[in-house]
Amino acid sequence: MTFNEALKCKKKFISDSSNYTRSIYYCLIIPAKEEEAEKYINDFKKSPTSFIDESCKRYTKDMQFRVKIIPQKDCQPIAEETQVNVLDK
Repeated sequence: MTFNEALKCKKKFISDSSNYTRSIYYCLIIPAKEEEAEKYINDFKKSPTSFIDESCKRYTKDMQFRVKIIPQKDCQPIAEETQVNVLDK
């Protein structure tokens, strides 16, 4: 589908969803081709706040898109393991 068609689908999902659903899922416009979509999603997960709907256009050559819902918990940065020192007494 075109970008505008995908944007309409995303807006419909958002308007039909509860606040709770919107708080636990991202609704993304992604490239239609699997390889391009995978790259986009991987980059998105690293920094969701730096992406806007139009960001997907940089990841595709044929300008065909689809809409995908992903859990926000999958996009949280993994906390580095904290080292704890135990002192011998």
